[in-house]
Amino acid sequence: MNIIILRLRYSLKLSQNDMAFALGISRSTLVRIERGEILPKADIIKKLSILSGKEISYFYHSEDKHIKKIQNIITEHNVSNDILSLLIKQIEEDIISSKL
Repeated sequence: MNIIILRLRYSLKLSQNDMAFALGISRSTLVRIERGEILPKADIIKKLSILSGKEISYFYHSEDKHIKKIQNIITEHNVSNDILSLLIKQIEEDIISSKL
């Protein structure tokens, strides 16, 4: 779920501060959610749903084969947000290329 939330933030072009403010949580809490250290509470998922226009179930969808790969990299290395953004962009490009 953390990768889904992180990808959403990038797609909305929000900083961590802006996203945290919109969700009514601290930036440090958002960072912990994005790193997978904690799971967001139901009220945060509802706010994410409203913010993004996506169904709540979207945030619980875990069939993306790339999510596990990204989670392992984040866990094994202290990945900065800049590097993580580049990684997500590359994986998304690979997904688009494989569908063509």
